[in-house]
Amino acid sequence: MSSSSSKVIVVFGATGVQGTGLIEALSPNDDFSIIALSRNPSSSSSTYLSKLPHVQVVQVADNCMDEPSKVFQSLGLHKGGVYGVFSVQGYVDDATMIKQGKAIADASVGFGVKHIVYSSVDFAGMEDTGFSTFECKRTVENYIKSLPISYTILRPVQFMDIWLPNVEFQFKMGRTVWSKYTYYKNPNKKHQLISSKDIGKAGSLAFINGPNWNKGVVRLAGDELSVKEIQQVYKEVYGQPISFAPSVLAWTVKQFVPIVKQFAKFFEENGYNIPINEVKQQIPELEDFRTFLLRHKNKDRN
Repeated sequence: MSSSSSKVIVVFGATGVQGTGLIEALSPNDDFSIIALSRNPSSSSSTYLSKLPHVQVVQVADNCMDEPSKVFQSLGLHKGGVYGVFSVQGYVDDATMIKQGKAIADASVGFGVKHIVYSSVDFAGMEDTGFSTFECKRTVENYIKSLPISYTILRPVQFMDIWLPNVEFQFKMGRTVWSKYTYYKNPNKKHQLISSKDIGKAGSLAFINGPNWNKGVVRLAGDELSVKEIQQVYKEVYGQPISFAPSVLAWTVKQFVPIVKQFAKFFEENGYNIPINEVKQQIPELEDFRTFLLRHKNKDRN
């Protein structure tokens, strides 16, 4: 950790892809000290984070996002001793995401935190996306905006990470539904993507630049490609086609699983519409899809 004059940042979801991306981007900055919350400090991801500059990995209870006030109390810091909080939740269900997002925001206000960065999702400019998993994030956004705390809302599009070779089956299913049963009516339609690493990078810039950066809302997209272009770039990088889930199973899931049905409807009827050139003027180093795949391919080799 660095000197007592540095700004302390507490990271909920530190060992996930977004939290790790934030810590990687922010840790070289001497102005910040980072507390990375981990349920398992001996895990490989926690061990990796602990070796980064200005980072302290702190063990927390499994329900740390349900009772974040206890987390703050356990840190040994006085009220007002935390400058910023990064808040990202893994999806369990809509109600849990709302509960945890609000709880972290309330605890941050109660502990005198100056700046909260919340990772949300882009709503494509719509007042109601019709997708409950998106709308629960809007609920948390609006709640944070109602509180006496400065904030930055990150609004990313779909993660590039779901296209990696060895993703969990649920993500393979998701990309199969999207590729084969949503944009099939319009094969030339562009689909916007963002690297999870770049979401973390944007979060670090929010802390560095302060809550006035981009008026507190940052839309994030790094590339836009058709289904065919995604498959083509992937094959050029990896030398083989993208692996999909069984088509019949994907069709069945799309028809009968509500969250997948909503997901497919959103992408078929709308999809994202972020002006990528404008985003890259603010964050020029955002990865395109090819750069993202090459980085992961090279990392897997090492």
